[in-house]
Amino acid sequence: MRTRFLSLTFLLISGALLLLPPIAAAAEENPLEFRYDTALWALVVFVLLLLILRKKAWEPILEGLQKREQTIKSAAEEAKRARDETQRVTAEFQKEMAQKMAEIPKIMEEARRKAEELKEQMRTQSAKEIQDERQRLRREIDTAKDQALQELWKQAAQLATLLSAKAIGRHISEEDHRRLIDETVAELSQDRRR
Repeated sequence: MRTRFLSLTFLLISGALLLLPPIAAAAEENPLEFRYDTALWALVVFVLLLLILRKKAWEPILEGLQKREQTIKSAAEEAKRARDETQRVTAEFQKEMAQKMAEIPKIMEEARRKAEELKEQMRTQSAKEIQDERQRLRREIDTAKDQALQELWKQAAQLATLLSAKAIGRHISEEDHRRLIDETVAELSQDRRR
């Protein structure tokens, strides 16, 4: 662009130098007098200068201005598209954020509900374990009680046998003794169950 401007300037100066002799000649004479040769040269230089400027300066300047205008338009359109896209993305993001924020109370409520369910399950499980432990202890107590009662019955039967043997005055054999104890324990167990 700068070289074009320099060449255009050179042409203008050259044209002005070509016009100087007729202008100088006209200055020696009456300046108000109309001269055809000077007018013709001025017209020729003007037309040449107009054509040269049109080809060498105005078209490139116009072309440059049009390119610049197109560049500015495309940049403006691109900026508008980018702005629209940014607004669209921002709106989508805000919409998603609003949805997520709306879901937070639901999630918190769900977490509270699950925590309550877990708490209730743990309470139920603890109660069941305690109940199972109580039943196991009762069974053990009942078993120990039955064993103690059976032992007591055996001792009572032995004592009764010993007393009856002394009362009868005869000696009972070990086998008779066992048979009497078993019969007595069986009778006492039946009486107790009734």
